Amino acid sequence: MTIEGVVPQKFVKSYQKSEVIFSENSLGEDMYIVYSGKVGLYAQAGPGHRKLLAVMKAGDFFGEMALVDDSPRSATAIAEEGDTKLLVLDKNKFTYLLRHQPDFALVVMGKLCRQLREANKALTKGK
Repeated sequence: MTIEGVVPQKFVKSYQKSEVIFSENSLGEDMYIVYSGKVGLYAQAGPGHRKLLAVMKAGDFFGEMALVDDSPRSATAIAEEGDTKLLVLDKNKFTYLLRHQPDFALVVMGKLCRQLREANKALTKGK
């Protein structure tokens, strides 16, 4: 066991600073919940340049979009601190939580809605 004896070690993975968790356009099989540390989400902004989209901290989650729509990753995730600990949920665990924990499903849907609203706002800004 780990994380104060609550979560089995097999569900937790540690990453060191600057370690890539997943890359933009790769296929996604897991989502992640930040237990400790920070994770930066980056998108390609031209050859050799990345744009920081968000920094995930304890309690935040990312990578869920790939599990919802089976599309390639829309960003690259990189550990921003040493010994960043992430809870890793594969599609089976994710689906189980959606079915059996309605609050989890609402949190995921709420995040996806906020992201869509922000994207819509960014697209219409200045028009």
